[in-house]
Amino acid sequence: MNSSLNFKIVGSGPTGLLLGITLSKLNFNIYITDLLTRDKLINKDKTYAITHSTRKIFLKFNLWDKLFPYLYQFDTLSIFDSVISDFTILTTSDLDKDLSHIDTIGWVVKHSDLMNVFFDEIDKRDNIFFRSSLESSYKNINFDYLFISTGANSNYIKNQKNIDFKKSYNQSCLTFEVLVRGNVQRRAYEIFRNEGPLALLPLDSNRYQIIWTASTSKSIDRLNSSKSLLLDNLSTILPDYFKLDQINSEINIFPVSLSLCLPILNSKKVVYVGDSFHTFHPVGGQGLNTCWRDVNVIYDLFNSNFSKSKHAINTFKYIYYLKRSLDIVSTIVVTDSLIKIFANKNPLLFPLRKISFLLLNKFLLIRRFILNHMTKSLIYSSIK
Repeated sequence: MNSSLNFKIVGSGPTGLLLGITLSKLNFNIYITDLLTRDKLINKDKTYAITHSTRKIFLKFNLWDKLFPYLYQFDTLSIFDSVISDFTILTTSDLDKDLSHIDTIGWVVKHSDLMNVFFDEIDKRDNIFFRSSLESSYKNINFDYLFISTGANSNYIKNQKNIDFKKSYNQSCLTFEVLVRGNVQRRAYEIFRNEGPLALLPLDSNRYQIIWTASTSKSIDRLNSSKSLLLDNLSTILPDYFKLDQINSEINIFPVSLSLCLPILNSKKVVYVGDSFHTFHPVGGQGLNTCWRDVNVIYDLFNSNFSKSKHAINTFKYIYYLKRSLDIVSTIVVTDSLIKIFANKNPLLFPLRKISFLLLNKFLLIRRFILNHMTKSLIYSSIK
């Protein structure tokens, strides 16, 4: 395999860093750049849900054991429809048999812990180079491919000629950490409401990350309110046994949208990865896990015999987009359908919502199908 290939990665979030780590294993030269400094990239108040598809990818690249001490696992997932007052609880017994020995539905990790693990890996490799300035980075290097991982709304994406599909939900998410009391350990929550879903991810026995979706105007109003008022508002939404003590972090807001962005198919060797390629509604926690599946496909393509051919190198991006299409389209359909059906007050949909929970609670096969799509994705079996 050609070890002289030079790859530039623009954007140093969790997707860009994982891409750099994985491609460095193939003895390519990896040049990573970002507008932010390393400290600013690490110290962000975010939390991510990690699924079994990601676990398999991290095992593949010898990262799982290094990240595991920072993970908090949950073994039940409560799905509650606050409009029709119905619910179901998914447990590890609803997982496929090949996952029964793991005894967990998923994991939660703080952004700072994840990024520290990734940067530690980068520091160990002499073929990965990181700089925090786009303007002065690597000007004299001829890059064989440019990977863009800057996010859907970055100026870098806007300045390119793209085939761009976007759908605005006119919603935003508030995220923050709360201290709680009560018997709530090891359970994640997805609460469907008229204004949008509310997710709760366990960080340890008495801390939860709140991911609260509502209209952008209402989210901004809540962001500008006092923490005590915000906590009182949240208390009226959560199950009675949740006793909120205090907000334990900064309160952040980010817009919610569905997007799919492809560069104009030309001879330029530019590839979009992660949020630069696709974004979804955060319902179901699919976003970052899907980004990491992009990384896995890129690695597999360059690790295969196809990458030894110059023609194959030139056509890499077309094969990449084709291979990612099924997973991305299915995730778009599922997340968008969940919002259309369960996050509104249309009474015509109430019977469908009632029937959905009736079937979920009655049939293991349906619960298993839903949980598999959330935790394994359609490409789980192809992750080698």
